Amino acid sequence: MSSSFKAQEQWVDFFENKIKNYEKFRNFDYGPTNESSVSKLSPYISHRILLEFELIKEVKNNYKSQKVNKFIEEIYWRIYWRGWLENRPRVWCNFIAEKDYKYDHGTYKKAINGNTELGFFNSWVNELKTYNYLHNHTRMWFASTWIFNLELPWQLGATFFFKHLYDGDAASNLLSWRWVAGLQTKGKQYLFSPENLRKFSNNRFNVEKINNKQLFLEESNQIPFEDQIYESNMDPKSENLILFENDLHAATLKNIFGNYKNIFIILLGNEQRKVKLSESVLSFKQSIVSEFVKKFDNVIQIRPQILNEKFENINQLDMIYPGVGDNNDFIKNFKHINDKVIFNLVRDEDLFSWQFARKGFFKFKENIPKINQYIFQN
Repeated sequence: MSSSFKAQEQWVDFFENKIKNYEKFRNFDYGPTNESSVSKLSPYISHRILLEFELIKEVKNNYKSQKVNKFIEEIYWRIYWRGWLENRPRVWCNFIAEKDYKYDHGTYKKAINGNTELGFFNSWVNELKTYNYLHNHTRMWFASTWIFNLELPWQLGATFFFKHLYDGDAASNLLSWRWVAGLQTKGKQYLFSPENLRKFSNNRFNVEKINNKQLFLEESNQIPFEDQIYESNMDPKSENLILFENDLHAATLKNIFGNYKNIFIILLGNEQRKVKLSESVLSFKQSIVSEFVKKFDNVIQIRPQILNEKFENINQLDMIYPGVGDNNDFIKNFKHINDKVIFNLVRDEDLFSWQFARKGFFKFKENIPKINQYIFQN
């Protein structure tokens, strides 16, 4: 079964059978083989096989009940996280540059191998490696345990998630770890109790005490606002287009593909990435890229190692903007070294939404009606 077909099948199942109970059950993790409380759509949304704005429109066109609003809000959290990072790309740069961590290497090795004294944590490590997925509530428990119990750097935890998650996009993963650590919302850390763990794991994990340490993390670098991305649009400016694996929404991209002579899709290997991925994650990405290429006559996949050779006589390129992260870092480096002009093509809905993501989510939430109105008009 193709990833796009599986994505659509899972979306239809969730849309028709689960969405009305999503708010009631979403915080319960019943175990890796029980999907009754979650959508399991995040791997497809993070690669835009399913497009956030299209999901919002479909839900709002078909449901008037307030019961579905929580799912829409969770989709908007993803949009908000990405906008927040686009407004502050230095957060990603700081994350990549930071190497001087102080921690117990033995504890770290036990943690990533699921050999700690914490049975619940070991279970999550094994689940993550086996399924390349964790329930969102469990991700919060995991990060809190990593930071405040095992006393390991949050950056290494975020890197561990990037390595193993199918849906490990830069914004949602990085900023969620910062939120748990108390850096995203200043002074507000995420800690959980034995009662919380017991209740929302459906009694799968029963412990008497959670040994959290009193830690207060601080930002060591300034994070200025940046707004260059708002100079972008979706207007073609070249005969050649490049894109990456994190925007593969075929239905909308096909509308602009006819404007291009050549379209190239690039999938970075670990040798080009600053954050290394597991073989299973790279394999997942390759499978969705291969499926995407088969849908179009004028799209080919090219290896990143031959980019300079392929574009030797091409000075200007359009690019479906991949967002802050490894893909964008790679292409910026290529552009700088080879003196190329590369135009970012950014969806109108993204640009409109991101302008409201300069502060906290609740400020962003106040503008969701405006965003809804915009996406329905477009």
